[in-house]
Amino acid sequence: MKTVSRFEANLLRILQFFLRRAAAEQAWAQLVAQSAQPDCLSRDAVELVQDHLAKGCCLVLARVGGWRRERFIRNEQVVEGRLWERTPPQDLGLGFSRHSLRFLVWITATNPRDEKAAKWTANEQELTPADRLFFYLAYSALRETEIGQLLRHRPGFNGNVLCRLAFPEDFAVTQAPVASDYAAWMTGVPACILEALQPELAEAWIKSERQKGRILEGETLRHHGRRQELILELFLQAVEKSGRYDLARFLMQAAAKLLTPDAAAQLWVHADCSPGTRVADRVETYRAALALVNRVERFQQWEQRARSVGYFDEGYAASQLVKAEWERWAGDELATRAQRIIRELDPLSVQTEGRS
Repeated sequence: MKTVSRFEANLLRILQFFLRRAAAEQAWAQLVAQSAQPDCLSRDAVELVQDHLAKGCCLVLARVGGWRRERFIRNEQVVEGRLWERTPPQDLGLGFSRHSLRFLVWITATNPRDEKAAKWTANEQELTPADRLFFYLAYSALRETEIGQLLRHRPGFNGNVLCRLAFPEDFAVTQAPVASDYAAWMTGVPACILEALQPELAEAWIKSERQKGRILEGETLRHHGRRQELILELFLQAVEKSGRYDLARFLMQAAAKLLTPDAAAQLWVHADCSPGTRVADRVETYRAALALVNRVERFQQWEQRARSVGYFDEGYAASQLVKAEWERWAGDELATRAQRIIRELDPLSVQTEGRS
């Protein structure tokens, strides 16, 4: 039986909250309190943290999407099954650096809302994919709180590809991840993490898109859309370069959920969002608001290119999966609906029709 101090017990309670195994009410008091930080943690506490991180993160991945029998690319071939069936378990290991533990110690000892409190920092180059997954889970748990807003500007969160993919509107364009950061998530353990998170990423984008219709300020909507455009462009470039089109499935899933037969432009742009502004400003606002809708044409181009790949050509298996995914989400219908929404929000098109 392991024995821990009160500080260590509070730390473990916060960790359980981040790993979605405890309610916010059970950890919030510890998150906003200041506690005397010990010189070091006991061996029992460190072993418990290690055990919770390793098992807890794997359990989250299994629950959110790893358990689903899906098809993904492995060594240029399509493999079907659950995450641990598509990839040997020994190739799914999560390795955490000291930064995950240090973050837990800091957030247990410090009230992040206190301006005088020590700031959390970490060397981005030393963070492992497992660290970034853990920080993504922590940010997801705290996102709608004042603590979450503060974390957006800290290392480990601001440049975290997972945080930006799920919540691009939260992060400023400056200090954004670069193309190489996204390329690193196209292979190995990072790609497996993305596979498992597909349903969660899709839901995050659906929620984000539905928020746009409630934004009343044109400038706010433009910032929202521009941040999405930046992330989409970098991510889709990495997808195309690596041939891992399957990792963009969550975007097709989100588009299919949003572009229903009765979808209208008001879902993305509030009627009073930019009255009295110049036509150029309205065009920019509408283009940014339709960051995801505008990418449906790009997905259609993927499908069209996939048709030309022959049986003996390189990338044949991936091309077949692209075509299957396009059919799965009724891509032709989505493309037609996306174009209708785009035309509906094109002021120049409306003006031209009005003069004819």
